[in-house]
Amino acid sequence: MNMPKTILLALTLSLGACANLIQSTSVTDAYKNYQRQEYERTLELIIRAENAKETRPEMKAELTYLKAQTHEKLGQQKIANTLYEYLIEEHKESQYGYLAINKLKTKS
Repeated sequence: MNMPKTILLALTLSLGACANLIQSTSVTDAYKNYQRQEYERTLELIIRAENAKETRPEMKAELTYLKAQTHEKLGQQKIANTLYEYLIEEHKESQYGYLAINKLKTKS
């Protein structure tokens, strides 16, 4: 492998590692802010995590559930319910789909 290809490969791997770090840090910080009842900041961090890199389906479901809970805490029940419904439709086999079903059952 020649030098430019090696450098390009190293840069690509570094960027991927940075994206993973940004995403995992954002998710961790989102939960911390949620616990501190800093809901606007929680939503910002969720968006950062979603945009950091391609999101795996499990991570998408987790972030969506946290986003729904955050909207609920902000008094935005309609948005929260829409997100719970999305989880039921798109992630029904995940724990977050199950949690969303239970959330909507307790609301009715």
